[in-house]
Amino acid sequence: MRAVTPADEFLAQVTPHLPRLTSVGMRLTRQRSEAQDLVQEALTKAWANWHRFRPGGSLGAWLSRILVNTFISRHRHQRVVDVTAERSDIAEHLFDVARIDACSAPEAAWHAEGLSDEVAAALAALPEHYREVVELVDLHGLAYKEASEQLGCPLGTVMSRLHRARRLLRDQLSDYAQQHGLHAAAA
Repeated sequence: MRAVTPADEFLAQVTPHLPRLTSVGMRLTRQRSEAQDLVQEALTKAWANWHRFRPGGSLGAWLSRILVNTFISRHRHQRVVDVTAERSDIAEHLFDVARIDACSAPEAAWHAEGLSDEVAAALAALPEHYREVVELVDLHGLAYKEASEQLGCPLGTVMSRLHRARRLLRDQLSDYAQQHGLHAAAA
């Protein structure tokens, strides 16, 4: 027979209160999915603070207070988000605009930071159909087949474009590669 764990005890005591918590959550949020999310978040907080609950106290009242406080915290946070979204000057004042842009396209920012100016310029100078293939395969790590599906062109076309793009990049960056001791692998 398995020993009763604190998680088992928590679950056994909280389960009878779930319908009432969901009902209170519905009254607060007026949406079933939001109410369920609110109850789940409140129960997570209750579990994290289970050691603070005093046996003999009203578990229903304790859980309800956590639920209401969680709703208030979410509401306050959402108000701040909404006000900030409406006022772009606040976001620009509080945050570096370049970092906000980087958050909207994190992979592009990461790749841009990982490339030297010379390599980025050489990549930007490629015709678009070559650049797309290099970005998908070499920078994003997609397989040829995945790149083919994403671009909507045959696998052979992807391979051909990639070969030609790499050759153009190699020609354009040969001096740069030599300066950095990377010319030894020329084929």
